[in-house]
Amino acid sequence: MTLEKFHHTVGKQKITLPKFDQVFTTFGEVREFRRLDSGEQMFALIEKAADAANLKKIDALTVPEVKDLLVAWQRDAGVTVGESSASATS
Repeated sequence: MTLEKFHHTVGKQKITLPKFDQVFTTFGEVREFRRLDSGEQMFALIEKAADAANLKKIDALTVPEVKDLLVAWQRDAGVTVGESSASATS
């Protein structure tokens, strides 16, 4: 499997992560991840994907900049976070 990278620039900082759909390589990793609450999932995902240098860059971002990074990272992989049918009808 080729491990391509995702590149995102914020100001002068260039952040490089594995492609979003390449972060988890085994079913067991996905299974364990799903048990975390949504807030913890975000942190676990970033900590798993980013090396020390990129994690330091991400830690220096503002919350809106991190949101933009996450949206761009998911969009790059063709992944979108949408509403569930239950929340769309309530």
